[in-house]
Amino acid sequence: MKKLILFTCALTLCFVTSCEKESIDSVNQEPTNASNLRKGVKTGNSVYVSSNTSGILGIYNIENGSSRMIGLPYADADGVVYDGSRDAIYHVNRSDSKLVALSNISNTMGGDMAMPTAMGPSTFTNGREATFYNNKVVVVDDVTPGKLISYHVNTRQINDFRQYNVGFEVWGIQATGKDLWAIEDVSNILAYFENFHNAPSGDLPATSEVAIEGLVRTHGLNYDEASDIMVLTDIGSAGSPDDGALVVITDFKNKFMQAGDGGTISLSDQIRIEGDLTQLGNPVDVVVRAQEGAIYVAERAQQKFLVFDIPSDNCNCEPTHSHDFPGASAITTDF
Repeated sequence: MKKLILFTCALTLCFVTSCEKESIDSVNQEPTNASNLRKGVKTGNSVYVSSNTSGILGIYNIENGSSRMIGLPYADADGVVYDGSRDAIYHVNRSDSKLVALSNISNTMGGDMAMPTAMGPSTFTNGREATFYNNKVVVVDDVTPGKLISYHVNTRQINDFRQYNVGFEVWGIQATGKDLWAIEDVSNILAYFENFHNAPSGDLPATSEVAIEGLVRTHGLNYDEASDIMVLTDIGSAGSPDDGALVVITDFKNKFMQAGDGGTISLSDQIRIEGDLTQLGNPVDVVVRAQEGAIYVAERAQQKFLVFDIPSDNCNCEPTHSHDFPGASAITTDF
């Protein structure tokens, strides 16, 4: 009980205050758009979709419906994150087991080949998702047991920073301030790491782990702090192309705290998008944007980029947009 009370207080403080702001690292600094960095506001209207088969980065404009495909000098890629202060993409290049930077991404034309302007060391073997915070990118190494690799990044240099052994296979991650959320692969468990970015290298146990009732196996997650909505993907059976789902949890912070370490968020506290109309088989990554009223999905089994309206109740919903995208593996936005 004492552990739960202390955890609940700490999590409440972080949600209310967004935790103490960390100073921007002086290591490997380069000029940035300081205004965008301070504001943390929408800087564009594009959704970026990664592929682990095609050597293509898809860029979809959600305002005018246009799209463009950019070539890459590597075929297999996963985690993709956008750095609004530098108009850059940091991309998990699985072909070479390196994190790379792609500069001036919003001005790269369709059909162009985007060559990396920085490439990190080979410190992961099975790279999956990635997340960005304060000039750091954290990459998942989905090995047994799982690891998280943190890098200092900019568009000129990517340097190994810290490595963490988390004790479970891991797939999706997201930083919210200094804290970090992580998916326990091959399970229905959501893990929370308080003050992750201040932790030293080495073994790193989760602060709290909560099960999501009814979820078979999750890969992707995204938390919209402004609306307090968490979305998790359910890939169901990895071998089935049509049993996927999305789990939407509103009022998330209260439900997570009420569940407590080792507890469960019940089906009655979730909204599920699932069924034959959804085109969901193995949704591997997701972004929720309440301001746009939309959920963006990288759907691997059907090889599509899908968009859903945020639902108010369980539904077998058709996506509002469905685009074929070979090898869809990860997704991010510049807004």
